Amino acid sequence: MSFRGFSVTSASSVLALMLLPVSAPAADKTRALDRCIEIAGAPDAGVPVSRAAMARYLKALSRARPHCESAAQADPPPAAALFNLAAAQQRSGDHKRAVANLERAAQAGLAAAHSKLGDYYNFGIGPVQEDHERAVDYYRAGAEAGDLPAMTTLALMYRLGRGVTQDHAQMIAWMERAAEGGYHFAQVRLAELNLEPKGIGREEAAALGLPDPGRAAELYARAAAQGNLSAMLTLAGLYADDGSGVPADPQRHAKWVKRAADTGEPGALAALGLLYEQGRGVERDPARAAQLYVRALETGDLNFAQLRETGGARAPRWDRETAVEFQKILRERGLYRGALDGVVGPGTSAAARALGDG
Repeated sequence: MSFRGFSVTSASSVLALMLLPVSAPAADKTRALDRCIEIAGAPDAGVPVSRAAMARYLKALSRARPHCESAAQADPPPAAALFNLAAAQQRSGDHKRAVANLERAAQAGLAAAHSKLGDYYNFGIGPVQEDHERAVDYYRAGAEAGDLPAMTTLALMYRLGRGVTQDHAQMIAWMERAAEGGYHFAQVRLAELNLEPKGIGREEAAALGLPDPGRAAELYARAAAQGNLSAMLTLAGLYADDGSGVPADPQRHAKWVKRAADTGEPGALAALGLLYEQGRGVERDPARAAQLYVRALETGDLNFAQLRETGGARAPRWDRETAVEFQKILRERGLYRGALDGVVGPGTSAAARALGDG
């Protein structure tokens, strides 16, 4: 029996096929894609917000690679799996396969893949020869598809006149879009322009609304809130005094020094110690100041002569109570056997220098 040329028998067969479970290989590739994205994250061509974030990403990429390789065997291969696999291949120096997979991901409509391909042609990575005009084409495709890193790099290409005619208005327009989209790197670069529009003539800068220190502080704050260390340190400097065009604010200065110190940055740890020593923007606390000085020196990335310098200025005279607390810690570490007299002389200095030797 049939109805309009479609037999009951054939209809039953189709229904039976629809009710069959997904094949094991297909299900395996679906699970592999889920693991690929779960471990490495969704495709992102942007700069990680911090060194720690970069280290986590690279470690995750290595763990995700076998899952991404498996997922990329599907027909058609998921763009996300191709992108993450390409990122892992780029990391290991397998640029030929990385570019091939990025091209496949870009053809599938993945905006972030266009940005990565733009980088290959912009910088001449691996076997790819520099071709700035082609790089711009890739960045533009990614930017028009909504990729924030592509917008940012396209803006920088306009700023430099690299592969495209220099155009500061276009540069600002694309950078604004990326910054408003929440990309921390674009926020920092746009903040730098608002603070000091280097390379742009005075009249043109004025027409573009530059400089604007208040806008710069706002953009730095948005990037800093995401964990961008450079933005934290710059903000701390902006609020330290009135020289930048942003009114000095001891509390905000201390806030951003603290945030930077929380990342373990040696200079920020030392700067926060000085704030506690002097009671600027925070309640004076000699013991806390000494602890921060010790932590800064223990990183091994800051020497004792630099410990209490600020902005290139000479270090102020030690507060006696802070110096005594500092000596106490050095004595507890077995590095100092002198008197707890608050005099930071040769003995204290030698003990302090030993902190970074471990």
